Parts: sequence; structure tokens; C-alpha cells
Amino acid sequence: MEIHHETVTLEKPLPASPEEVFQAYTDPRAREKWSAPDNTTEIRILESNVKTGGSETGKCGTRGQELNWRMDVAYHLVENDRLITFTEELWDGDNMLTVALITFDLSKAPDGTTILLLTDQITSFVGEGGVQGHRDGYTKALDNLASMLGEKVE
Repeated sequence: MEIHHETVTLEKPLPASPEEVFQAYTDPRAREKWSAPDNTTEIRILESNVKTGGSETGKCGTRGQELNWRMDVAYHLVENDRLITFTEELWDGDNMLTVALITFDLSKAPDGTTILLLTDQITSFVGEGGVQGHRDGYTKALDNLASMLGEKVE
């Protein structure tokens, strides 16, 4: 087992209000669309209760094939339109791949849009590749979120 620890911080301006960004996160069907990093990946949220003390389960993998990775999420502190903090475990069968403490911090920009600061503190049990997967996945997901929100604004 190759353990690797890292903190990834991403800042993303989003063309929507914090309320609209929060709604895009808490709507499971919307999040399934924007959080998949590319067209070959599928994310399916099976159960979701985005609130302080809530939890979530999901599956992900290659679109059109069995989704064999499981995501188990525990929400620790959620403040509507402002903050979502959770831990996420990523499993492949009985093997834990990563565990992370993730925070979505939403702040209102002077023009009414949102600045999202994402902090992802990762422990990977599969080496640096697990951290790179988080970094690449969230970078692409936030780009997708910005595009989706931009389409609604126009």
C-alpha cells in the first residue's frame, strides 16, 4: 500500500449567485451531470441528504459499464448558500482508495456572482494517482459547473 497525503485548493469564479451554486450542488441529478469530469465517466447519486449530519452514497465508473467504485459521504457542516463540508470515502469493492475532507466555501463577489473556494485534504492509499484523480476530477467538474451555470444565466 502506497499512502500519499496532499491538500488541493481550487478557486473558481462562477457566473451565478451563491444560492444558485448551492442549489446546483444539492440537486443530485444536476450534480451527476456537472461532477462527471468527462463523457466517458458516469456518476450516480443513490441517496443524498445534504445537511449538517446528513449522508450520501453513490457509484461511479465508466459510462455504460458496471459502476464499481462506491462513494460514501458524511456531511459535517452545511450552511445554506455558503458552506458544504464533508468527508468522502472512495471504495473499489472492499478496498478503500481514498478518504478526503472536502469544503466548498461560497462567497458572493461584488457583481453578485460566486467565488467558490474548494479545499480537498486527501489521503490516498493508492499513491499519488489517487490525489491526481481528485485534482483532475474537481478541476474538470468545476469547469462543467461554470458552463452549466453560464448557460442558465444567458
